Amino acid sequence: MAGVAPPSFLFAMRSLTLPLVLLTVLPGAAGAQGFLGFGDPISDADMLYFAGEPRHSLDRLFDRLEADSLDYDALWRAARAAVVIGIHEDVHTDQNAWLDPALMWARRAAETRPGAVDGLYWRGVAAGRRAMNAGPGYAVDLAQRVYDDAHAILAQDSLHGGAHNMLGKLNYEVMSMSAIKRLVARTFMDRPSLDDTSWEQAEYHLAKAAEVEPEFVLFHFDLAQLYRKRGRRDEAIRHYREVIALTAVHPTDRRLQEQARAALDEWGVEPEPPGPTPGSPDFGGAPAMELGMVGAVVTELVRSGG
Repeated sequence: MAGVAPPSFLFAMRSLTLPLVLLTVLPGAAGAQGFLGFGDPISDADMLYFAGEPRHSLDRLFDRLEADSLDYDALWRAARAAVVIGIHEDVHTDQNAWLDPALMWARRAAETRPGAVDGLYWRGVAAGRRAMNAGPGYAVDLAQRVYDDAHAILAQDSLHGGAHNMLGKLNYEVMSMSAIKRLVARTFMDRPSLDDTSWEQAEYHLAKAAEVEPEFVLFHFDLAQLYRKRGRRDEAIRHYREVIALTAVHPTDRRLQEQARAALDEWGVEPEPPGPTPGSPDFGGAPAMELGMVGAVVTELVRSGG
């Protein structure tokens, strides 16, 4: 995509754009102190990320990383922002322009604080996304990284939705390969990430992610995609509808909701099932949706130490 701004370009634009973005995100919040009243780079970065501004979130984190290139809290957040930016690009080379630094920052975070969950999680996520654009050998190495990081997280927290989602997606992608490609890969590359895979495990981990953290749009979307792939239409419809019903919290959520609507449109299915409508006395979904939004934010902030 023409006009993509690589990470280095953001350094040059920081002083011109960031105060304006923060004022736009929170009108009237600056008060008499102006931009300096918003907080430190970490809290600003979180605010910008959840406001749907991952590029400016990353930009704000450069302040911290310029002062300390091994700042763990800034590193994994930088990886988070760069992954999201990369996902939104349409061309593989443009995606990789963000996913490669995302993987670098996540690796550095995991090395700076070994065993810490956020570093492991975003290293695994970045590796998984980058593997989708990689050649066979590099893709296998990245897949093994996803496998190892997800299992390391689950050894600490068996109900970590993100780790279950990582393993579910890994199983899904490997099982989506042709039988011949899987056989060749398993024969010549001999990695647990390739050997220990099945459709049953894909479903188990994706369903577990949606079960333990039901407020996350991504987890329901990935589960719906699996059910669609497996020809289980009714279950796919249920989770596509859940994707649409949930409140968008992360920058990628709205795009996933659009994709869910498109999937339902292909089947001629309404986004909402027939029955009571929001606002009616019998409608039981509204409080849960509101709690879901709060839960998503609280979960992320607790994990991030925000």
